[in-house]
Amino acid sequence: MAIKEKKHLRRRSNWYIYLISFATTTVLLGLTILAFSDVLFPPKSTLTQKDAWGEYKPDSETNVTVLFMLCDEQGSVPNNYMLMRYRPGDEIITLVPLNASTRVTAGKKTGKLTDLYKQGGANTVTEGIKETLSVECDFYVLFDRSSFISLTSLLGDVQVNIPYFFEDGGIELDTGEQYISGSELFLYMNNADFPEAGEDYNLIIMGSAVSSIINTNARHLENEAIQDAFNKVLNTASTNLTFRHFAFYQRALTYTSENSANPAYYYIPTGSYEAGEFVISAESIGLIYNRFDLA
Repeated sequence: MAIKEKKHLRRRSNWYIYLISFATTTVLLGLTILAFSDVLFPPKSTLTQKDAWGEYKPDSETNVTVLFMLCDEQGSVPNNYMLMRYRPGDEIITLVPLNASTRVTAGKKTGKLTDLYKQGGANTVTEGIKETLSVECDFYVLFDRSSFISLTSLLGDVQVNIPYFFEDGGIELDTGEQYISGSELFLYMNNADFPEAGEDYNLIIMGSAVSSIINTNARHLENEAIQDAFNKVLNTASTNLTFRHFAFYQRALTYTSENSANPAYYYIPTGSYEAGEFVISAESIGLIYNRFDLA
């Protein structure tokens, strides 16, 4: 009996030794990880999207066309229209400001962009653009004054070139390069009238201002800032975009912000007026189609 009891005690003693060894090793491992935690697990703020996603370059599946519209107040008919073709893999964003009087046809409806919007809203306008210009809009975004100012304020003041002195709505803008707020930009884009600058100069104002926002204000944005901007669009503008779409385009948007230098440029279609409606020339329609890389 005495011998059996000694054997039993020896086994228990060995078991405790193993436990103590395991505990000691675990503590030492934990202290080692803690000592090198900054190297092994960098703080979230120091992780770049390249670290998080690895090597990434957008493919053609992320190419998308969006129709942007701008109206004075919620529920009113927009007077500013612009197509945007986003090709992140090619690092190109093509902007095409459209005359509000552009003639388009959607089924049995024919008239200005503003007329088609009155008859069927954004969906009828996109149908008209598809039938007339052979450009299918994947999404549309309609800003009013409030939602436009909300988004641009988030991105900061916008650099614009003022060709002539501008005064309206209590603001005064001198000639030359100026940094203006979102509220000032809204007034300038909607109310600037410079006959001496040429016909449809408001389209140049629209194209150059949005190009500046993309090429300057949207450069090197943190991923959280891009998400905040997208949320502004979803929560304040009228759009068929959803957060699910943001999840799909998130990496492409971040890639563009981090890597693409001056990706945005604008093109003003040519044409002629017929009975008060602007008819885009066949040459311009072909150029838009080619610049959007839709061939």
